[in-house]
Amino acid sequence: MPPAPTVTSVKQTFVAAQTNLLSQPIAPSRAWRASNDASEHAIPNRLVEDAVASVNRTIQQHSRRVYAPQANRSVAEQISSLYSRDAERRMENPDDAEGGIGRELDLVDENAIETLPATWPSDKDVEAYPMEATRYAETVRQLTDLSQQRKDLRQRVERLRSLQKTVESFRTTDGVGIQENLVTRDGPVEKELEKMRFLLARVAGRVSKLSDADTSRDSGQVELKSLTEARKRHIEEFLADGRVFPS
Repeated sequence: MPPAPTVTSVKQTFVAAQTNLLSQPIAPSRAWRASNDASEHAIPNRLVEDAVASVNRTIQQHSRRVYAPQANRSVAEQISSLYSRDAERRMENPDDAEGGIGRELDLVDENAIETLPATWPSDKDVEAYPMEATRYAETVRQLTDLSQQRKDLRQRVERLRSLQKTVESFRTTDGVGIQENLVTRDGPVEKELEKMRFLLARVAGRVSKLSDADTSRDSGQVELKSLTEARKRHIEEFLADGRVFPS
């Protein structure tokens, strides 16, 4: 969003527009050309064109010397300075008949907003126009609040920029922050948990398909008993082997 225009920029734009009009080349009108062509002592077109070209060159030279951008800026600054001094005079003399808040006051500037009186400075106008005076007080209050909000936002932006500058040194070479291995959205931990969820779903489906006969408690007890006896028999045969423990 572009910044709000100041008094100087507005006046400079106006002066530049007016000087641009004065710098435009001239040309004979159609009516004059028709009248000249119909005259018995008509001026030759060549002489007319030469005279017009000479005048236009003079206009361009005058415009470049007098209406330069630096000159326009200087004039705009002088106008703005005159308005500022006039506004200060009105602020210092609120009871003056000509006192008041000038339209030219830059209400974008924080300093100008802070100098605005909370109520209309002229008591005479307050009594004569109570509704306008009330609206002025409400407008000044809203303008002051908005100015404070802008100031707070500017301070917050400065703090965030300072914080960003502080943590900039902790960035890795690939541009990722130092916390890329933490649990974050779409991070590596979340992807592994997603894989585990699918794996658990597959295992649960396989277990639910096992038959009751293969998972019964009695069959499990028989198999466990036979395994225990076979292990005991192997141990006894191992201990009785003369090749391992010669007598």
